[in-house]
Amino acid sequence: MTDSMGLLPDTRAPERQAPRLLIVDDCEDDALLVEAELARRGMRVSWRRVDEPVDMAAALAADEWDLVLCDQAMPAFDCRRALQVLQRSGKDVPFIVHSGSMSAGEGVGVMYEGARDYVPKGDFARLLAVIERERQALSDRSAVRHAVRRIRELSLFDHGSMLPNKVNFLARVADWMACRRRGAGRAAAAMFVIDVDQFMRVNLGYGYGAGSEILLELGRRLAAIVPAQGVLARLEGDLFGVFVPGVADEGQAEFTGRWLLRAVDRPFASPRGALRLTASVGIVLFDDAADQAADVLTQAELALAECKRAGGNQLRIHAAGMSRSSLEAFALELDLRAALEREEFRLHYQPIVGASSCHARGAEALLRWQHPVHGLLEPDRFVPIADRTGLIVDIGGWVLAQACLQGARWRKEGVEGFEMSVNVSAVQFARPGLLAQVECALAQSGFPPSALILEITESSLMSDTGHAEQCLRALKTLGVRIAIDDFGTGYSSLAYLRRLPIDVIKIDRELIGEVDRDNDAEAIVRAALAMAHSLRLKVVAEGVETAAQEILLQASCCDSLQGFRYGRPAVPAAFRFGSLTPDR
Repeated sequence: MTDSMGLLPDTRAPERQAPRLLIVDDCEDDALLVEAELARRGMRVSWRRVDEPVDMAAALAADEWDLVLCDQAMPAFDCRRALQVLQRSGKDVPFIVHSGSMSAGEGVGVMYEGARDYVPKGDFARLLAVIERERQALSDRSAVRHAVRRIRELSLFDHGSMLPNKVNFLARVADWMACRRRGAGRAAAAMFVIDVDQFMRVNLGYGYGAGSEILLELGRRLAAIVPAQGVLARLEGDLFGVFVPGVADEGQAEFTGRWLLRAVDRPFASPRGALRLTASVGIVLFDDAADQAADVLTQAELALAECKRAGGNQLRIHAAGMSRSSLEAFALELDLRAALEREEFRLHYQPIVGASSCHARGAEALLRWQHPVHGLLEPDRFVPIADRTGLIVDIGGWVLAQACLQGARWRKEGVEGFEMSVNVSAVQFARPGLLAQVECALAQSGFPPSALILEITESSLMSDTGHAEQCLRALKTLGVRIAIDDFGTGYSSLAYLRRLPIDVIKIDRELIGEVDRDNDAEAIVRAALAMAHSLRLKVVAEGVETAAQEILLQASCCDSLQGFRYGRPAVPAAFRFGSLTPDR
């Protein structure tokens, strides 16, 4: 048995690392000749020679090789057995038969078995070309394997925190469940889902960059708390998942949940100083009935939803009797995420009439959801979910676009001076993209900016008056008009009304509903009208249902009226124009 290594010096600086050849040959002189002839042709190689199966297997296990160059027949070995040794090793190394006596037919036969090529001994020009070709092919295959490996890593880990993602998390939990079914793992465990309460406000108030940094810090804090045998994952956004084996009962689960909540005990750094946050934790204990990891995660998320419904800043353990409403709310949220793509939203339009003529001068666009199971849903069923999840931003953009298109369509059909009112949610108003959404809706529809009225609630304006004023002035540069919606239910401050660039106030329906039977309500409405007119603002009264309310508002010089007295929200085909005065 022989086992030798050689390297022929080369004074030139190599452009890349010399190829590493594993030469399977019983003749040392043949190996040295290969080295010398390749060097004479400009290729420096490093090599090792073996001539027995055990030495070849050891060499393959110990080092990385660019090519195996194998003689056809040796006293204790041949090329077919050598090829089998390579194949059993699992290494992706090109196998070249290098023989002085092999026929073309025999060479093709070995290639069918897995060899990459065969080269007659002495044909060093061809050997050089084959080595270059196979080396490049090996490099290409290695690059593909690396890319596939990298793609797999990216598909299993959150890119920001590099924590396992949801797919990875569920796979690990599923592995544990499979071990438990085989009796090879611990029988008890718990899953926790942790969500920062009202984190959207952090993104809106401090910016998404600051929000991302806070979540990365939260991930680091949780990693320091989660037991070594546990699994921590970032499921999405500000939602983290934790799996802890060995948690056997509700007492242990609650203790572990409160221990995890310590991650938010300390304030977080932000551009505006220390920021204190709270979080909610949904918990589920594994039982023998648990079959799929995804089902367990759903139960934990249902428990989390119960925390959120109760105001957050708490933990909740999932119970078999957890309310059906939680499950329905969770399912509704999942459906809502796909509703826009499925084109399930509808707009209905309610007339706004001139107070003196009761002639329809415009409409308010009101959102509805044509749910495939629950039918037509009113906004109060789904808009709070859309606000909480941020989906309202894209939904609100769709409403703007569709309302402007419908308004433009009616104008083209001869309805002169028609105005369209569109609600803007607090979340949508706080986002920087609102201006672009309005601009795009106007440009694509051709609807006149002066005929578009954006309705914004008092509470939206008062949450950050500086931002509100800046945003309203930016919107006014587009030529649209601004209305304060639900006026009279919140601050109703003359001081802030004078500072903001608004055009219309809409008196809330609750006040209007009492105006014909409550002297205080009547006084408030008259005062609001007088105040608005002193500031040269137009006034719309919402919720008008009776003739008495209409007469009082007309006598108080209200500009426009809206309510069931003039028509319920309707699809465009059923919308009524002209005079809408009912019989008194």
